Amino acid sequence: MVTVYSYVLDTLADWELGYVTSELNSGRFFKEGQQRLSLKMVSYSTETIYTMGDLQ
Repeated sequence: MVTVYSYVLDTLADWELGYVTSELNSGRFFKEGQQRLSLKMVSYSTETIYTMGDLQ
């Protein structure tokens, strides 16, 4: 399985990643039988990150 990492910063604008993460997760534009992707969020800290939309 291929893993895609998204580096999340404090006050990230939520909508910036919305399009790409939803398409990577759905897999609807991948070839038939292609392996799925694993999406992981990473950060510089173990503290809770708050986006501009106040998601945690």
